[in-house]
Amino acid sequence: MKTRIFSILCENVPGVMMRVSRCFTRRQINLDSVTVGIEPSGLARIILSFQADDHTTEHLRKVLERLIPIVNVEIIDPEKAAVREIALLKSRRLDDREVMEFVQKVEEKGGRILEVRDGIVIAELSGEHSKVEEAVKELSPYLKEVARSGQVYLSKE
Repeated sequence: MKTRIFSILCENVPGVMMRVSRCFTRRQINLDSVTVGIEPSGLARIILSFQADDHTTEHLRKVLERLIPIVNVEIIDPEKAAVREIALLKSRRLDDREVMEFVQKVEEKGGRILEVRDGIVIAELSGEHSKVEEAVKELSPYLKEVARSGQVYLSKE
């Protein structure tokens, strides 16, 4: 089993996500990451990350391509893709010393501070999944809330 990524271009209509996810549920495959965005053309792009073997991956691609709202299904090789994830971090109420420590650690990790108000800091981190995961773990003593995007993949080819 390897990490697989599908980039699905589809019509932006109600129920399309349900139809796509049903294909995975029926085969008892867990989706590790789901990201959806609207293309300039008005079509939606769904990026799915999951674990599967070669046979299952190809079968799923064929099943998805037969769905009515689907325009195209592309398999992206994770080794040949730009991958990013975004995390928004909200600290608990910090004293002045802790605010400075938190800000310094966020900036060391390549993040940026969006807002500081009443001892609460909101920061943004982006990068590869493993780096975001590591930063969130390191900053966890300061954190009250974390919101993360799914992984976004773009083929380099």
